[in-house]
Amino acid sequence: MRWVFYSLVVVNLVYLGWQGVMLVVEPDPPAAPASAEAPAAPSGQELKLLGEAPQPRRGAAPRPATGPGLCPVVGPWSGRGDAERARIQLDAVGLGGRIEAVTVQKDHLNWVYLPPYGTRERALTVLGELQARGVDSFIVKTGEDANAISLGYFSSADSAEGLRVKMRNAGYPAFVRETSRPVTEYWLYLPEAAAGAPALEDFLAGNPDVGRDRAACRRENGGAG
Repeated sequence: MRWVFYSLVVVNLVYLGWQGVMLVVEPDPPAAPASAEAPAAPSGQELKLLGEAPQPRRGAAPRPATGPGLCPVVGPWSGRGDAERARIQLDAVGLGGRIEAVTVQKDHLNWVYLPPYGTRERALTVLGELQARGVDSFIVKTGEDANAISLGYFSSADSAEGLRVKMRNAGYPAFVRETSRPVTEYWLYLPEAAAGAPALEDFLAGNPDVGRDRAACRRENGGAG
């Protein structure tokens, strides 16, 4: 039994020696990493998260710029005095407006004529020939058609063409040109709020010869033109 005792002693000594070796060679556990800190904000400033920053509104499209509205216009009158009386009448019921003169081309006619001659003497000679034939005619005295001979004005294009052919067959180089004359009309421009106003309807009912139209509003609406 003695050899068993010595065997156990030897085994214990060997085990203790092996534990000592393991304690010497085992490395120390790694140190825990230092916690990362957020960078310091510059002096006088405050850091904000992206979620805290103001965000643009979605779906909010810019509103388009609106142009001027349409304002009522009444007229025309051939004389400024008549337009002024109408302006005073409407101004008395709270529909102040302004008067504007508008030049329009009217009396569209077909002019039959002989082109201008080089001298007035030559034009007078041809005029004498025409009048001897019974052709109603006269010499144009001024303007770009000076020394031309007018043969007549016709509202019908067919009538003008008939005379032109007749004169050409007689040996006179007649032409046809559409003409008109400038006419000044006076219109009363009213504010936008006047559209559909009972006072305006009453005025138009009492003045059946006065027409109504619309035009782009102006800021200076209100007051005589």
